[in-house]
Amino acid sequence: MSHWMFNCKKVSMMVSESMDRKIPFHRRILIATHLLMCKYCYRFKKQLMLLRRAVSLEDIPEDVPGRPVSLSKEARQRIKQAMRDYAPDLNPDSPIT
Repeated sequence: MSHWMFNCKKVSMMVSESMDRKIPFHRRILIATHLLMCKYCYRFKKQLMLLRRAVSLEDIPEDVPGRPVSLSKEARQRIKQAMRDYAPDLNPDSPIT
């Protein structure tokens, strides 16, 4: 692999970063090139996009027509409580930054 190509570890970090902030054009080109050649990093990017979409669905009010079916309010509360019990120092209700 050339010195101008990124390795998978670097690409996975930059793919994640690119979903939160804009990265320079030349890096986007190198990432895109890597993703064309590496099915594992491409799959990782697709999985991240799926996770972000799933998390964002919780922000949609339940009474909005066409809202995808999701967990019941009780199930979400049980999951949040389990997260609190597992990691009491983390607040599952706080927004992800």
